[in-house]
Amino acid sequence: MKKVAFYYVRHGETLFNVMNRMQGWCDSPLTKKGIGDAKEAREILKNVPFCAAYVSTSERCRDTCAIIVEGREIPIYERKGLKEVNFGTWEGVEVDKHLDEINRRRGTGIHWDDCGGDSNESFGKRIRKTYREIYEKCKDGDQILIVSHGAAWLWMQGILLGIDSGAFGKLKEEKGLAKLPNGYNGVFSCTDGKWRLEEVPGLTKEEIEGLYESTENV
Repeated sequence: MKKVAFYYVRHGETLFNVMNRMQGWCDSPLTKKGIGDAKEAREILKNVPFCAAYVSTSERCRDTCAIIVEGREIPIYERKGLKEVNFGTWEGVEVDKHLDEINRRRGTGIHWDDCGGDSNESFGKRIRKTYREIYEKCKDGDQILIVSHGAAWLWMQGILLGIDSGAFGKLKEEKGLAKLPNGYNGVFSCTDGKWRLEEVPGLTKEEIEGLYESTENV
């Protein structure tokens, strides 16, 4: 049996987050708060004996990762497959000016392929391939730092981890938790090819198990 644990961090707050602009494959720098988000994640994870860090090639993730592992001898591997959902020609667009259309596209999955971006199929293929390759490089008991993105974390709940993404977001909102906070977002694992969500700040083990039960009953 081989079990590997993955600790997921979303990059710190960026300029485009503050400006409420679409930010997938485009990039913007970390804000002062964003640097603080990374430092907070560093404090939370300081005692986790990571054997490696895998990070999106986006600068906002690379900068976040550098802050988290500062002073530690942890090898860092950049992976394009960990990049955010690609929003195509909607990259950089002001969300408030096109809210209805953006919400329509976001509502039922990943639907940006008609404008040069990702679809459910393309994003799912990329995410599964990337995490499978990372898992295959690991040994039993390894603990891995992942620094990636918000929408990627939300949609991989269903695509990789086997729970309903909508139910996941709804539960967090019901508990007064940010759906996609900048910083540490949780732990998931892979045991012999079976992926599982293990921990989310603010959610109990029972609530996480309930997400699997509700998905199985759909």
